[in-house]
Amino acid sequence: MVSLNIPTIFHSTKHNKETNMTSVPNARLEGKKVIVTGGSRGIGKAIVHALAKEGAHILFTYNSNSEASKTTEQEAKQYNPNILAMQADASSSAAMKNVFEFLPKNFGGEADMYIANAFAEAVFAPTAFMTEDGYDKMFASVKGHYFALQQAAHHVKEGGRIIVLSSGAAAQPGMASGAYSGAKSALEKFALSLAKELGSKRISVNVVSPGVTETEGLVAPKEMVDALVAQTPFGRLGKPEDVAGAVLALCLPETAWITGQVVQANGGIL
Repeated sequence: MVSLNIPTIFHSTKHNKETNMTSVPNARLEGKKVIVTGGSRGIGKAIVHALAKEGAHILFTYNSNSEASKTTEQEAKQYNPNILAMQADASSSAAMKNVFEFLPKNFGGEADMYIANAFAEAVFAPTAFMTEDGYDKMFASVKGHYFALQQAAHHVKEGGRIIVLSSGAAAQPGMASGAYSGAKSALEKFALSLAKELGSKRISVNVVSPGVTETEGLVAPKEMVDALVAQTPFGRLGKPEDVAGAVLALCLPETAWITGQVVQANGGIL
């Protein structure tokens, strides 16, 4: 594991450049170098696992939970050894610049893919009661995403992939979610514009927009959860693996023609 609080602090786990092993026969992402932000828990963790199973060499970031990041790193290494965790605040432009510069020094080349999953604390409040502090926390993350995408535009290889995780709230804002919905909408517009800008380099840029997903970050009254489940044709909440499956699909060679799209990974919620 690597800890990054500029300056970078290194821990004992090292990437093995000589090993090209995977437990999955015919791995579809064998040797692809991928950066995943917010990869220690929830949807991010499921993404790391899904890509590791397909042979990807992954550098994932975490903000503060070093124990969770160690667990994710160790679990993903059961599929292949080319997994490395790095502490970095995804809302910090300087920290993300260091992440993109760190990857080629330790993985032997620039990123093939960048998956922007991390987001600062979500703050829900009616417009009449939203505080400046709550608003600023969310939009600091929006700024960080924008400048991380700038780094991705410089560093992701020609023919690569950029995937931004958004939220169903961007398309269907609810009560007390005005600022959150606006923040997620901004991320989507960043990505869709970047898709046009990077088309000449054959870099596809897409958004995966999860619906309500069963993670430890889901804090909602049972009545609200039951109402959401009732609106879903499958009759259940989404799982992190459901969203990771959509991300994986957009990473595969067969989906290279898809760009500038928002994929609703929400179980068809009405």
